[in-house]
This record gives sequence, structure tokens and C-alpha cells, in this order.
Amino acid sequence: MSTEELSIGDLLKLRETLGTKKFDSLTQQATSTTTAPDSAPTTKTPSFKRSDKRHPREISSKKKVSVVREIKVAKRSTRDPRFDDLSGSFEDNVFQNSYQFIKEIRSEEKEKLQVELKKCKDPKRKDQIVRLINKMNTAEMANQIKTEKQKLKSETRKRAFENVKAGKNPYFAKQSDLRKSELKSKFEKLKKEGKVDKYLAKRRKKNLQKDKKSL
Repeated sequence: MSTEELSIGDLLKLRETLGTKKFDSLTQQATSTTTAPDSAPTTKTPSFKRSDKRHPREISSKKKVSVVREIKVAKRSTRDPRFDDLSGSFEDNVFQNSYQFIKEIRSEEKEKLQVELKKCKDPKRKDQIVRLINKMNTAEMANQIKTEKQKLKSETRKRAFENVKAGKNPYFAKQSDLRKSELKSKFEKLKKEGKVDKYLAKRRKKNLQKDKKSL
């Protein structure tokens, strides 16, 4: 029989017979056994599952969202095709042959500008056309010099290969020899066109300007 089932009078009598210390310890034991739960309540954390693997995960609206969020962005890897082995090696001869049509377009544009220059009366527009034609002429000259240099290099390589085939020692031309042959071919070309005097006058003027700067 527990102390809870006893009346107040019975409890007082029991206290007198046992004493206050024993009575208090007995009542404390009785209350602890009655109030203590059989098993502590377990709080289940809700698991927010996806209805489908392609759908986003559900998040509880009761959970507070932080002000600052870490957003992970995939880094883009950039590559320069000029310095990448995947793009292959640059070959000038192949490039020139592939884009030969650009030279034809430029020559057509040059002819149109020359026709426009003859008919044009506006001095500002005339000045623009003259500048464009001069720019095209310098570009053509630079391309011609470049092609001649490549031609000389290919000829020297061909000679060296023929010497190796014949059992002779291969001859590789120095830069100074290539420069001499370039100047020789350039002089012969100017001689055919009758522009030697004009070229020499330009060179003298250029040298004089250099001398003035150095003083």
C-alpha cells in the first residue's frame, strides 16, 4: 500500500511512530517512483525526403535562414588557343594559302577606292582615301617581303636536304647571308620597276633623321 492511498490522519500517525526523518525519506522514495516516467520521450527529427530524385529537397519553413549564404559556383577554366597544344602548331604557309581570298578582297577594295578618289571632290574624303590607299600599299609591301623571306628559307632548306641526299655536308645559311640575299632580290625587283632612285632617296632621308636624333 502506497502513501498516496493513506488518509491524512493515518499519515500523521505514521509520522509519529516512525519519526520525521524516516517518514520524509519514505515519502520522497514513493513520489520519485510514481512521478518518474517509464521511458523518456524521444523527439524525432523530421526527415524531409524528396518525392523524386529530380526534385529539390523540402526544407521546413520553421527553420531560420541565415542572412549570408555560401553559394558555390563552378570555376570556368579558360584557355588561350595561341598557347595551347590542343589547337595544334601554327604554319604560316598553310595560313596564307587558306586565306588567300582576303588578298583578293583587299585588291578589289583598293581599286574601288582609286576610282572613288578620281571622282571625289570633298577634300576631307580625299585625304581619307589617300591614307587608306597608302596603308594598303604598305601592307602589301610587308606581305611581299615576308613571302620572299619564306621563299629564301625554303630554298636554303631544300639545298641542305639535297646535299645530305648526295652525301655532302649540309649547308645552313647564316642570318647575315639571308639578309644579303634578301637585299639582293629586293634591289633586282626595284630595278625592274624603275624605283631604285626613289628607294635610295628614302633611305638617305631616313638616315639623316637618325643622325639628327643622335646629335
